[in-house]
Amino acid sequence: MLPSQGTLFAAALVAVHCLSHVAAEPHAENPIITPAPTPTQAFAARQVAGGSGTPILSTLTFPYTALPSQVYPFPVLRGPQFGYNQCGVANASATANCQTLVINNASDFCLWGSPDPNGDIGDVEAKVVSYCTNPEWGGRPIPAGSIHGLQFMRTSAYIQIVGFIDNTALGLGPTDQGGELDPHGADLQGNPLGGVVYSLDTNFSPDGGKTPGQVHNWNLFVGGGVFCVKACFNSITSPDYCQNVYDLVALLVGCEFNMPNALQNGTYLDCEGDLQTPVGIYVTNGQTLTWSMPDPLTTDPPYTPVTPSSSQCTTFSSQQLFAGGSAGASSSGPGPTSAGASPNSSGGGVTSGAKTGSGTNPSATGNSRALASANLPTGGLLVVVGSFFAGATMLF
Repeated sequence: MLPSQGTLFAAALVAVHCLSHVAAEPHAENPIITPAPTPTQAFAARQVAGGSGTPILSTLTFPYTALPSQVYPFPVLRGPQFGYNQCGVANASATANCQTLVINNASDFCLWGSPDPNGDIGDVEAKVVSYCTNPEWGGRPIPAGSIHGLQFMRTSAYIQIVGFIDNTALGLGPTDQGGELDPHGADLQGNPLGGVVYSLDTNFSPDGGKTPGQVHNWNLFVGGGVFCVKACFNSITSPDYCQNVYDLVALLVGCEFNMPNALQNGTYLDCEGDLQTPVGIYVTNGQTLTWSMPDPLTTDPPYTPVTPSSSQCTTFSSQQLFAGGSAGASSSGPGPTSAGASPNSSGGGVTSGAKTGSGTNPSATGNSRALASANLPTGGLLVVVGSFFAGATMLF
């Protein structure tokens, strides 16, 4: 039997508004995470969401420096959340259960991954934790040599990163084709439960890039050796460039359709870019049409997405992006070089480096489906994480 609404609300107030920013202890137990709700259960849950003690995740707002220990401590619906939200460098470790994700630029970002070895996104989506290239954010380290190419794109409405990554670097089984994560979910409680996203990009940061600001609208696909994450600016609500209704599309098609890109194996880019066409909208025979994803999805979408033009691209080697020894390809791996280049730490551009062309990216290399058969590097996954954790060894 659930607690009374009065008791639950009082407990929620104590938990959510306890805003003293102290170091969070790793979660002591592995709570039971219930399966994703059926359509009938989700409908019922949506009627409850937003009521006393059951806030809608995407509506919760916290300054980064005043995050509670848990954003969603409520023992209702699929709650409470698995991990914690007060993270920071003191809590960074290979077993951290941080559920605060930060995305800044091509060299400084986090991704959601499994807290369990050989996890399957479909089974652990409610309790995924952050894996980061930078220990400052308190997540688990992304091992050295595990990212085999990426493109960071900065537009007038969102920032976006797509890349190739070893599944095992994020705790996923090597054959898991993955899925989509967002702050909504079928019951409006989000996946992961209590998962919040922040950025130092000046479109989010409250103080010009010194302190991370909250991202309220985002989505992330991961699995099948690919990841893509987009953070939409809070000031732009229409059109919605971070829709979460196309999540049944298979992963590789999911990145291609939700975040069209110019991802190439072994290449690391930081670019300015044009806006993509909102997902589901396409033109055929001069007519603009809208595709709504059926459930179940049994066929591919009826159109090929157009890759937005990019400009002012700077090409990096993985060593330049991940000099601390984490995330990028090993020193013997591929990747063009550009002496002296480094992404801007505030997420607002690159400071120097070799610029590439400013024209439209060829569609043949502009989507992750076309690149799925690329001969990706397969370096060993027993790595020392260098300066990320002195002496720490990641085993996947």
